[in-house]
Amino acid sequence: MLTSTKIPLASISKLRLAGPISNVAEIRLRSGRPAVCVEISGKMTECSEPFSAREISDVFAEICGYSVYSYENDIARGFVTISGGHRVGICGTCVYKNGKIETIRDISSLNIRIAHEVKGCANKLVRMIFSDKPRSLLLGGPVMSGKTTVLRDLARILSERFRVSVIDSRGEISAAVKGTPSFDVGLNTDVLCGCDKTDGILMALRTLSPEIIICDEIGDDERAIEQCAFCGAKIIASAHAGDFGELKSRPSTRAVLPYFDAAAIVKDRGVISEIHIMRE
Repeated sequence: MLTSTKIPLASISKLRLAGPISNVAEIRLRSGRPAVCVEISGKMTECSEPFSAREISDVFAEICGYSVYSYENDIARGFVTISGGHRVGICGTCVYKNGKIETIRDISSLNIRIAHEVKGCANKLVRMIFSDKPRSLLLGGPVMSGKTTVLRDLARILSERFRVSVIDSRGEISAAVKGTPSFDVGLNTDVLCGCDKTDGILMALRTLSPEIIICDEIGDDERAIEQCAFCGAKIIASAHAGDFGELKSRPSTRAVLPYFDAAAIVKDRGVISEIHIMRE
């Protein structure tokens, strides 16, 4: 079941979507050009009159709650997550300090990625992998395939039987507002927001006694994943990969794959296309 989705931004009221928001994957706003709606199918359609530079600035200000300073860390990483779990990618002029991006100014375009909650999309994984005990799972898939949607549903379902901790670095899994999740992540799930994945995983292990830790898009997190294995907690994480072969060959996932009991591939809208059991 796909729940209804709204975008909590008054400054984009000039948008004119041709269909329901449940069919939309992204809305792209660019200074001096019409907004473009990208449907889940991949179809792109103009959906507004051109946005002026001032209007883009107004949208950006609302995204930041009219306090850009308080979102500096997120802006430096290139995105801000807003209420509802929608992640807004930011494009403009990067400002460096001490060799690192400090902020982005002269905002010229914004990409609003629409978060969808699809309850039941993880049922197949739960039935085939988690029927009797917690296990570690690496969930691969292309960009916009629905990996985060599946992770959210796994948290919801597995928390009925296990202690679950979600490391929600970008706020997309839980869509927490002032610490309270907007999405249903389950009754027995604790959510750590805004922290680095490695820091969050280690913090959860020290303080929350999880049986399962869930996080999105792992990268250079081998040390934390190794700690999970040594501490008896299972980890469920996602990674960019088109198929199981890519999971095995990419350096960032090849190094951590031995710590996982199973791997699965999401192809489209949270549909599971491959399941591989590596360890019983």
